[in-house]
Amino acid sequence: MPRLLRRCAAVLCAAAAIGAGAVPASAAEGVIRVDPAPVAGAPVRLADGVSAETALYRLLVDGAASVPAYGAALGDGVDVGAAYDETAWTAPAAPTPDPGPLTWIVRNSYPRLDLDRLRAESGVPGLTEEAAIAGTQAAVWHYTDGTDLAAAGGGNAPEVRALYDHLVAGAVVHGAATAPPTLSVTPERVEGADPADPIGPLTVRTTAAGPVAVSVRGAPGVRLTDAEGAEVTRVADGAEFELRVDPSVPEGVATVYASAEDAAVAPGLLFTGRDGVQTRPLVTAGSAVAEATVAVTVDWSAAAPSPPPAAEAPSPSPAAPTESPSARPEPAATPSAAAGTDGRRPEGGLAFTGTWAGGLLAIGAGLLAVGAAAMYAGRRRR
Repeated sequence: MPRLLRRCAAVLCAAAAIGAGAVPASAAEGVIRVDPAPVAGAPVRLADGVSAETALYRLLVDGAASVPAYGAALGDGVDVGAAYDETAWTAPAAPTPDPGPLTWIVRNSYPRLDLDRLRAESGVPGLTEEAAIAGTQAAVWHYTDGTDLAAAGGGNAPEVRALYDHLVAGAVVHGAATAPPTLSVTPERVEGADPADPIGPLTVRTTAAGPVAVSVRGAPGVRLTDAEGAEVTRVADGAEFELRVDPSVPEGVATVYASAEDAAVAPGLLFTGRDGVQTRPLVTAGSAVAEATVAVTVDWSAAAPSPPPAAEAPSPSPAAPTESPSARPEPAATPSAAAGTDGRRPEGGLAFTGTWAGGLLAIGAGLLAVGAAAMYAGRRRR
């Protein structure tokens, strides 16, 4: 129990020190929110008869950079008051396990391509901004929700349907590699590490041109080093580093921060509500350069020493067995006691034992006593 209480106290102290414990990966040092005034697209009708509004959103990164984005799922609308975080496509909150086709769509449509170029590449000369937004959003939903547009003449503008067909077909043929993370440190959490050894390695990935600043907060005496033990404060894309713990702190929690000043936000990144807030996920459809920071939580606990092996108690010397009357073996019969005088057993198979002979003597004595009594009585009568 004292060990558990110390562990809980360490966790609470670390949470108080950083405000809210572990900080999820985020594409910006500040809060990422959605511009409350999106650009409206044309409404679309889906194959199941449902009508849906479309829009081109803008993610406000750190209150400065603005990144266009499409809704990455049907259903709930966008909560403009919610904070967003960059999320890996492999995360449980991701709307699709294969973002390749989705990435190709946003890289090859509006607003990544201006309207003139999109008209030329899609073969849709009369494409407007509203139709471009609607056709692109419908193509995104095709891969995140498995939906399809209603057939031609089913309520959609011809330009919307034509762009949708172009984007879905192109995504099938070409696909694309997943967009690189703006900034990430992996693994995102390290639990139960042994402080006797360096903790890690932790790996940095970033789109920033320059090195990434790294720091650590939490338990005293922790520091970040390279593999040789030299302290580090900046690391390049793809580099690894470790966390080393003061031996006087056998268990505790620390948070490792990484920050980049000029990280590039690429098309095809996924953003979801911070801390599980329910709001529509968004996929970026443009680029921007912004500051970025991520945090990784590390906790450690020294292995409990193994208890010394218990001393073996000396085996007690075997005590001499004590005989109980009931367990005492009968003495072996001698030939004279086990057979008659002629050397044969009595009929009936019973041995001639002392107990049987005693019974005969008692009977004989009784008969003599009866005879004597009879003789005495006869004399008295005469």
